[in-house]
Amino acid sequence: MAKQTNKPSRKAKPRKKRFCITKHNSTLFAYKNHAYDVFKPEHKCLRKSIVNTIISDYEIMHSHYKRLLVARIDLHPSHYSFDNQTITQFLEQLQQLLEAQYKCKVIYHCAREQNTSEIEHYHLEVLLSAHKIKHSYRLQSLIKAMWEMHANGTVSFVENPYCITYRGDKSSLKSAIYRSSYLAKEHTKELNGKAKGFLSNKLAPATDFDPTTDLMLVDPEVTFNNNQRKQAFKHFQIANPQLNSQITRPPKHGWFNPLSHDQQLKACIAAKPISLEHLTNPPLSDAKPKYRYKDSLINDQANEVITQHVTVITRLSAHEPKSDHSFFDHLDHQ
Repeated sequence: MAKQTNKPSRKAKPRKKRFCITKHNSTLFAYKNHAYDVFKPEHKCLRKSIVNTIISDYEIMHSHYKRLLVARIDLHPSHYSFDNQTITQFLEQLQQLLEAQYKCKVIYHCAREQNTSEIEHYHLEVLLSAHKIKHSYRLQSLIKAMWEMHANGTVSFVENPYCITYRGDKSSLKSAIYRSSYLAKEHTKELNGKAKGFLSNKLAPATDFDPTTDLMLVDPEVTFNNNQRKQAFKHFQIANPQLNSQITRPPKHGWFNPLSHDQQLKACIAAKPISLEHLTNPPLSDAKPKYRYKDSLINDQANEVITQHVTVITRLSAHEPKSDHSFFDHLDHQ
């Protein structure tokens, strides 16, 4: 009789809960003629003036560009500062470098916070033209290299660190504005003293911008076209049920989950009246672009940042989600 062996049963890994913006973790904020979901902190509240500034900056940037890239990263200085002189100088240099590098206008939002640590930290958000940059890896690497040299500090990379928003498309702005509003919370800003808890730069809107409307954020024509495309897609699924399993769908809820680069590029090419084949089939060349900032080298071929003098320990920020589905498990528990 064969012996029965009791093999240990494998425990299934618990699936991460999909994050949803609900009435329990969000609140509505009125801006012009519409309401927007913003972060609802467990302690204290949001500063309305900061939320106004953030949404207004989205509107101003969209007056210049149809598509925006919003990228996040956290900065940790090496020592405590009573004022914002170091971070202010860094942000000014960063703005100048990004404008020269990507040939576009730049807006930054930076929140200074401190809770249990003896040193403050900074949540940085950068808004650029998505026509010039479509991924945040090189941008984050550049910010990291600059911060190491400027303040001898470290950075914390957040997962799902960027998203792309579209002019007049409120659905694309929903998750971005929600996450940006996190920088406006009053909690963890009590120890800042006389130093400002929120830093941002000013940018004039486009000359044809009409401040009496909010078409940059909510455009009825864009909403109508989006709904038509959704209906056409549903009809296509009904007519072709055999293809449903082959279609990849983006998460229904969550943020900073843009389409893949290939999908974005195909959608961009399909919307252009001229040929853009040179983007999908670039000419072969051994020459690779390189970007330098002082002693740091960002090599496009190796996809890495090489620093010569600074050893940096990067860690996942305790103030951002470990994944796009577990945001509130890590907020306000600093």
